Amino acid sequence: MQAHANDLRVEGDQQWETVAAGELPEPERRDAFVHQVVDDWRAAGLNAAMRALCEYAERLTVRPAGCRQADVAALRDAGWCDRSIHDAVQVVAYFNYINRVADGLGVAPEPGLPHWGG
Repeated sequence: MQAHANDLRVEGDQQWETVAAGELPEPERRDAFVHQVVDDWRAAGLNAAMRALCEYAERLTVRPAGCRQADVAALRDAGWCDRSIHDAVQVVAYFNYINRVADGLGVAPEPGLPHWGG
């Protein structure tokens, strides 16, 4: 999670427009925004499409057998196309897998990465 949070923090304005609701956080406020996403993405001020995607990603991570076509339909209703939904499922599933491998082997986070979240 820490590496992904760092990647979000350094993204350019165009990528931030796809994440934040309303006005983009100023570069000096992006660290606070990233901490909030890590701590509680529901309170982070994400736009509606990104909130829907985070809800689905959480469901896929915590209760994968509970995912239904209605969940995919909700993502479409939030503005995501089938290609983006497919890509998101692939990424979420891959990171669930690789994080479990890393945790299972006791792999330490990369040195020098800032710690995000509480």
